[in-house]
Amino acid sequence: MTVLKTERAVAEVLEACGVSGPPVQVEEVARKLGAGLAFENFGPDISGVLIRDGQMVVIGVNSAHAKTRQRFTIAHEIGHLRLHQGRPMVVDRAVRVDRRDGTASRGVDSEEIAANRFAAELLMPEEMVLAAIRQLSPARERSGSAGIISHLAKKFDVSEQAMDYRLANLGLAMPPF
Repeated sequence: MTVLKTERAVAEVLEACGVSGPPVQVEEVARKLGAGLAFENFGPDISGVLIRDGQMVVIGVNSAHAKTRQRFTIAHEIGHLRLHQGRPMVVDRAVRVDRRDGTASRGVDSEEIAANRFAAELLMPEEMVLAAIRQLSPARERSGSAGIISHLAKKFDVSEQAMDYRLANLGLAMPPF
């Protein structure tokens, strides 16, 4: 999956769902794309699942995880929904399921890499991140990289780690002050 194809897919979703600024209301985006949401405690090893059964689509999210992690999981599963056909799994009848588990964060599976890229772009669109950085006040800029990352993470409703990675991937790594 090329970066350009992922970026185009995210742009289409943002436009179709009328998203114009942060934070992206990812639960609303999922619903507008026809996906139901179910929050369950899946234990420590599973962040989420995408279940496709004909026209029915359900994104299962680990209710035990932090809100920012849940948002990333929903965005990740939307990535699978938009980018991948899914993997067959039999549960009483044929359904298609994608799970967000430890493999997703290790960066070894091309579909997981693409879904993670999609999630980061959906939650922190490049143009919105750049606009937020341009709007930083001089006082905020003097707060140092940790303060800037924290401010942006709150604005986009993501974890500081996710924002730090996103900035680095955009070539905007915050230098230590």
